[in-house]
Amino acid sequence: MVIILFWFFPNEGIKIANMEFHFISKEEFLNENELMEFKSEIPNVDINYDSINKAKQHIQDSLKNELVLLEKKHQEAILLSKKNIQYPNNDPSILFSFFKKLENAKFKKVRIMHYGDSQIECDRISGRLRQRLQKKFGGKGAGIFPIIAATKKSSLNNIPSKNWIRKTGFGSYIDKEIKHKKYGALFSYCTMNRDSLFKDTNFIYNGEITIKRPTKSYQLCRSFNTLKIFYSNSESTILRLLINDSIFLTDTLKKSDEIKVKQLYFSKGPREFKLQFSSNISPKIYGISLEGKKGVVVDNIPLRGASGTEFSKVDLASLRQMQKLISADLFILEFGGNTIPYIKSKERAIKYGNYFKKQILKLKKINPKAMFLIIGPADMAKKQKTEFITYPILEDVISALKTAAFETNSCFWDMYLNMGGENSIQKWVSEKPALAARDYIHFTHTGAKKIADFFIEDFMKDYDNYLDQKND
Repeated sequence: MVIILFWFFPNEGIKIANMEFHFISKEEFLNENELMEFKSEIPNVDINYDSINKAKQHIQDSLKNELVLLEKKHQEAILLSKKNIQYPNNDPSILFSFFKKLENAKFKKVRIMHYGDSQIECDRISGRLRQRLQKKFGGKGAGIFPIIAATKKSSLNNIPSKNWIRKTGFGSYIDKEIKHKKYGALFSYCTMNRDSLFKDTNFIYNGEITIKRPTKSYQLCRSFNTLKIFYSNSESTILRLLINDSIFLTDTLKKSDEIKVKQLYFSKGPREFKLQFSSNISPKIYGISLEGKKGVVVDNIPLRGASGTEFSKVDLASLRQMQKLISADLFILEFGGNTIPYIKSKERAIKYGNYFKKQILKLKKINPKAMFLIIGPADMAKKQKTEFITYPILEDVISALKTAAFETNSCFWDMYLNMGGENSIQKWVSEKPALAARDYIHFTHTGAKKIADFFIEDFMKDYDNYLDQKND
């Protein structure tokens, strides 16, 4: 009966009233029977679902481990990038104009002013940077320094007469009797009182400073051929240069209310000399600089106890006058550590960062062609019960400083991460020899050298990147 229907039932079906009827074709019928016969021939197989689940779990675990490993590598790559010099919008070309000056330092002077807190005292970090750059790009001398330094520098051996007095324009060292804020670029100046080691009856004020070649400093900073004296005075001052206790030169520091510079040149700087000053009104000496006629100069300017917000607290005119005479190409500002014990919230850290930003903008206004590189504070620890732990607010302060840097188109280098991050200061203290002091704040000389090398390696890596891109 079914076979008959195959032959006589039309393929297009039969339409009765509003309904259509279709019947399976013989081809479809035969194929279906074949399929049923094939299915009946498949033997019964016992499926081991436990093995399948174990294999599935193994694949899932392997994928999970791969993802964890990839995530770890990703985080390590991010950390590595944060240890390098960081740039606004990840644009390393920001420093290219300065690198171009470095490349041509054998023809022209290139100056770096390194401001910082007590972490850079004694020429630590700056001295290492100076030696490495002068060795590669040329340059001489220790840079600028006050007649009376807050702490002894390894790069200098200077002895002022006892009648010099230091006047300081920052922190707890400010003389309340001084009503003006004309402290210049070093935030200090020196004047003489009437006592002196030598007598010149023609003048009321007589003072001197002996400058010797240092024996424990880096080699290239021991020599110089340019001497600069930054000063202001309300009456002309006699200047004498003595070599081997004989007067080699007599000159005059002319009357000036503004900060001026007197420059003396040598074919080769003497191993030891004296500068004598004589006047009826003591001049203000804002700094002395020993440097070369070309090559790199690195100034070390430590401001003990400073937060880096002092630039807006001194007289703008005196700061501008001296900064223009110095003509820095790169400012390195290394601050933050002195604020950390006093900042108790993220909001206060952000406020500090905004205030620090104003300092950068002020210096940029005075030095529009200069580049700026900000270095955040090192790891610092405080005692909690029997242990030392990193200050909880430290990373917020670093973040605020980095924001200030990026918003002023400045670069940023994270000293904290390069030390090892949270609680790394404990490891630096326990190293043999120790890399940090037992105050869990300051580097030892060995530690300062180590952190300086970390920075210099990153700095030179970016310089090499500049060369590669230039050549391409």
